[in-house]
Amino acid sequence: MNVKNVRKVKAFLVANGITQAQIAKDMGLARPTINRWISGYVQSQRIFEYFLTLGCPREYFVGRPEARKVA
Repeated sequence: MNVKNVRKVKAFLVANGITQAQIAKDMGLARPTINRWISGYVQSQRIFEYFLTLGCPREYFVGRPEARKVA
């Protein structure tokens, strides 16, 4: 994921008062896993779909394999 989109995702979380720790807890994952996913180091369809349910714009994930799988 490019740096510009990583910043957009992180800004979205801050603007909406959502922490990576909250997401990790909701999903039963470790917070570093969420951070690594946001940064593009790991892939997860489940995390991608969760971010969409939060209202994070799909455009922030252009180029990610997860974004190509969901029509």
